[in-house]
Amino acid sequence: MGWLSETGRVVAVESDAVWVEADRTAACGKCAARAGCGQGALSAMLQSGTGRVRAVSGDSLKAEQCELGEEVVIQVPESTLLSGTFLIYGVPLTVASISAVVASGGGDVMSVSAFGAGLIASFAMLRVVSVFRGGVLPGIAEPRLACRSASPQGGLPAKT
Repeated sequence: MGWLSETGRVVAVESDAVWVEADRTAACGKCAARAGCGQGALSAMLQSGTGRVRAVSGDSLKAEQCELGEEVVIQVPESTLLSGTFLIYGVPLTVASISAVVASGGGDVMSVSAFGAGLIASFAMLRVVSVFRGGVLPGIAEPRLACRSASPQGGLPAKT
């Protein structure tokens, strides 16, 4: 299993975790889909391109060792990307589509209304599950601290 890594700056320290602020648009310049993807534009509009993530202690770096303003590398398993994508996109679209098919006997307006209701209901269900589980959806791993960043510009540390 592989890991996805991101560099960010520590903005808050808790006893068992730290809050890390990462520049979401940093990877957009390197991505081949940048022209067809709205993530960079949405990040810029909604949060000035930055996002805060809670990262728990990792094997090589503990939360209590971090200081405010320090550059750190956080990691999440690649499987989290797949399961998260399925939960956030697949489940709502599946529920909405099934709702539309079930209501299709009532005509087009009923089918479209059922699709919208299914979409809203599935997002509401995900929100309830997330709140019930303390902000984490099932199958989604919390980011963990990997190491301190080697460069103040936020580059990944050199492998030894």
